[in-house]
This record gives sequence, structure tokens and C-alpha cells, in this order.
Amino acid sequence: MFGSDNPNLRAEAWKALVRTLKTFGADFNDLGDCIEHAGNGALTEAELQEVYDAGIKEGERRTEYLRSQGQPRHHGAPQLQFPSARNMAAFCYQRIDDLNDWESEFVTNMASWTRVKPLSLKQQAHLEKIYLKLGGEVQ
Repeated sequence: MFGSDNPNLRAEAWKALVRTLKTFGADFNDLGDCIEHAGNGALTEAELQEVYDAGIKEGERRTEYLRSQGQPRHHGAPQLQFPSARNMAAFCYQRIDDLNDWESEFVTNMASWTRVKPLSLKQQAHLEKIYLKLGGEVQ
């Protein structure tokens, strides 16, 4: 109906789209993200590398912290656990002044979305990256 010559039909289509998005707790940014990243939430190679690098950095920081506390080193890969998406979003939202515009908008959206729906893999990865950037810790 968006392609209709009838302005009333176009307006009704617009209203229906807004209603539909609201039922999912989404907005036009979400719709744009879905269209732009129609690869099932798959991360690009650069995004994967960024998440990997952040994980390595956090692991090194944690190892150094444990070493400074006299904790024994674990053999094998440690099982690190991020807090829930809702808790990470709240942590990031409390520190929103330390973020750029895109990150601020993302964190604001996540603070409300994590209450009503699970995150996509890509959203989860971005939230974890921002969480680590702001000094969040994994257990």
C-alpha cells in the first residue's frame, strides 16, 4: 500500500506499520536494522574480530587481577559468564554519558527491550562490547 497513488491508503499503511512495530516493542530503527542486516543477525568479520579482541583483553585483565590477588591460575579455558542482558543494559545505561551517540541510543533501546524480548546474537554482542568498554566485569 506504500506504493499506492491514494494518499489515504499510504497513510493507513503507515499507521498499520507503526502499530505492528509497537506490538513487538520495536521502532523504525529496528526495522531498518532488520532490512540492513538481513543475514540472520550474523556479524561481519570485523565485528567478530572486535568482539574477540575485547574478550582477549578482558581475559588478560582478569588474569592480571587474579595474579595480583594471589589467586591460583586455572588450567584450561576459564568459564566466564556475562551478567544477564537486562543487567548489562542497566549497567551501561547508568554510564551513558561515557558513550558516543550511536552507543547511547543503542543502550537506551536495550534498557527497554531486554525487559520484553530476547536479544539477537548481534545485539547481544554489541551490548557485551559496550559493557566491557564501560568497565563491566564477567564472572
